Amino acid sequence: MAAFDAVESLHAQQPAIMVAAQAGAVASQAPTTVASADPTPAVPSWVHAAPPTPLTPEPPPAPTEEPTEEVVEQVVEEPVEEPTEPLSAPVVSRETGANETDENEADRSHQEDAIRQAEEPVTPYAAPGTAVDTAPVEPAPQTAEPQPLTEGTDVIVAPQHYAAPRNESVPHTDDDRQHLVESLPEASPDTPLLAELRQDTQRRIELSGLRLPRPAATRVMTVANQKGGVGKTTTTVNLAAALAEAGMRVLVVDSDPQGNASTALGVEHRAGVPSIYEILVDGMPMAETVQECPDVPGLSCVPATLELSGAEIELVSMVARESRLRKSIDRFLTEQETAGNRFDYVLVDCPPSLGLLTVNAFVAGREVLIPIQCEYYALEGLSQLLKTVQLIQSHLNPGLHVSTILLTMYDSRTNLARQVADDVREHFADITLRTTVPRSVRISEAPSYAQTVMTYDPSSSGALAYLEAAKEIAERGAHFPVPAEPELHTDDEQQEKQ
Repeated sequence: MAAFDAVESLHAQQPAIMVAAQAGAVASQAPTTVASADPTPAVPSWVHAAPPTPLTPEPPPAPTEEPTEEVVEQVVEEPVEEPTEPLSAPVVSRETGANETDENEADRSHQEDAIRQAEEPVTPYAAPGTAVDTAPVEPAPQTAEPQPLTEGTDVIVAPQHYAAPRNESVPHTDDDRQHLVESLPEASPDTPLLAELRQDTQRRIELSGLRLPRPAATRVMTVANQKGGVGKTTTTVNLAAALAEAGMRVLVVDSDPQGNASTALGVEHRAGVPSIYEILVDGMPMAETVQECPDVPGLSCVPATLELSGAEIELVSMVARESRLRKSIDRFLTEQETAGNRFDYVLVDCPPSLGLLTVNAFVAGREVLIPIQCEYYALEGLSQLLKTVQLIQSHLNPGLHVSTILLTMYDSRTNLARQVADDVREHFADITLRTTVPRSVRISEAPSYAQTVMTYDPSSSGALAYLEAAKEIAERGAHFPVPAEPELHTDDEQQEKQ
């Protein structure tokens, strides 16, 4: 009965459905009209369309909460499951198919062999023909653990000076040096780099632990050149340090108002410190102004302060103004020799001028050391300096003579440097050293740390060059006879005699 009623209802609605279909066909054939101002289209009243179902927006996904620290800690603290297979089970590599367990065992065996070899005693090196002490070496005692600092503890901060590490295991005898030189590999013309390395290594071996012969009398050398920037101060302090490290007792007298030599040697030269100014102007004994160099044993210095810049004006009106430094140095050397502390070398650093300070240095010295920069201007200044030395010899210091010429700032890559060096050696062959000081960054850096290049970087090319120059100077002076002390005359005394 229910199905019969549904069919009857459908037949009753058939005329209405057909009318709606015919109306839709007519509407599709009607001409298109312009839309009215109302954007909403007119809908016939007989169309009872069901309203569209509104779309419900999906709710946003809930934000995932990051695990808190407690959760992370719980995850980290979870125990790791132990492998179910035994450790000794072989593991085969997927790529090579090799047995990784065997490789691990081989690595462990190599480590055990290395540890065993490290624990075995090492036989010390000995030169051929010498006995070797095979007694067991006692282990070094363990130091106590550092105690923590407490309130009130005194802390000593070391000065932040750079110093290259020194090799303590250097040969100290000629036989050891000869054996090391012979053990160097031979170089051929096909290996120029090896030849250069061999030559540099041989220099280092020959100069390690160098000891020089002491002169028969104290040598007073004036380092002078009226041209500035040729390396007077650098040569003075580094030669002095090289001689002191070779066993000599050296005194540096800084007569340059700039005080650069005092800075390089690390001595006090601020205002108010007893210096060469008090010696020249006030007549203070030199013993009260001498300071020990903190980095090089056996090296002392008479500092210079800014007050020295006005000393030339004050010396003009003084009697015997040219020989005041000479008398002070002679008196000090006599006192030291009487006390058994004779100095071997005295190096006087001069300013780049020909004023009274330089004249005092020429009168005080017995020898003149001239550093020459390998440039044309240095050659032009050399001729003027030699004329000045001749004038000093004629009037003030007859015993003064030029004994040494040192070529500095030498650059073998330039033709100019080689030409200047050849010209100097051609005209002054007897007094020019074979050693040339190369351009070196280490030499320029050392004064900024209040050090010489000998302590700043002993293995640098500049340090080796100054060691070789010191060796030449010492070997030449050891064969010279002791000169007789000439009679000094000042300008005032000569005018009285005339």
